[in-house]
Amino acid sequence: MDNEQVIRNLRLQLLIERIVVAVIAFTLVASWGMGRIRNSKSMIVVDGKPVACVSTKSDAEVLLREIKSKTGCSPSEIEFKQQVMVARAPRDAQVMSRHKAMRAVQSAVSPVVPKWSVIVDGVPVVAVPNRKMAGEVLELAKMKYGSMVENLAEEPQFKENVTVDVAAIDPALYCTSAEKAVKVMFSPARVKKDETYTVRNGDVAAVIASRMGIRLDDLIAMNPGKNLARLQIGDGIRIKGMASSKPRITIVVRDLSERDETFRAPEQHVSSASLFAGKSVELSPGRTGKRRVKVATIYENGQKAGSEVIDEEIIRSAEPRRIAMGIKSR
Repeated sequence: MDNEQVIRNLRLQLLIERIVVAVIAFTLVASWGMGRIRNSKSMIVVDGKPVACVSTKSDAEVLLREIKSKTGCSPSEIEFKQQVMVARAPRDAQVMSRHKAMRAVQSAVSPVVPKWSVIVDGVPVVAVPNRKMAGEVLELAKMKYGSMVENLAEEPQFKENVTVDVAAIDPALYCTSAEKAVKVMFSPARVKKDETYTVRNGDVAAVIASRMGIRLDDLIAMNPGKNLARLQIGDGIRIKGMASSKPRITIVVRDLSERDETFRAPEQHVSSASLFAGKSVELSPGRTGKRRVKVATIYENGQKAGSEVIDEEIIRSAEPRRIAMGIKSR
């Protein structure tokens, strides 16, 4: 009985040792296989199109992280507008130099960051860390020109449709202070008419159109046959007819003022049977009237755009000039 128990114990011990050996072997093989896979050539793919081949998957991940870091925002916040993935490269794929791979990927991707943005006519023009600061930006923008007039008829208004919301924006439009954000809003890129704009890193069609002060539809119409949804660094975009310094946003200010002015009443003609036809005599010279007029002078970004009378008060009534008109036959 004791011998049988010893045999069973030996068999159980042998089984356990075999299981342990098998687990160790499997772990070693799996680690080796994963190492080979991880250290094999990798391809960075953008919207399904192979863009750059690098030595390892780790190199690809580091390269993408560096592109995000160059935006000035935290890499964890940055997203790509395109679908970007790292896949195993074919055996015959040629590994690119780091510099060349970086340039290829940068030209194919558009980093964006979701931030609280000031959106003008559907296009984000500047972004800040939070909603409260976005409200401060709009107030500072209004007072930038509102403080230039003596008597505001009403609170400064935006000419465009302006909203605040979270949007995926070009990191170049992100500002950490309200004062800097206002400067960005009122400092559009200056481009001469009838020129070609060269696409830079991070540019997308909507941002270019906003920066140049035109609608996206107009930009598309200026470039027939060019796919503006897939811009590459160095591409030339026609900008004929663009305004050279049109701001991204327009602040409308109405300055209230008063002035006194004189006016004449209409002439009154009286028929006279004692005067021959064609003759006339002034019966009364009349008197000019006087009125006080309230005028709202309209300014757009500090430039006078027109004026309108919003109220008037008669200070002295006008007396009409009376003239007798002859009706007697000769």
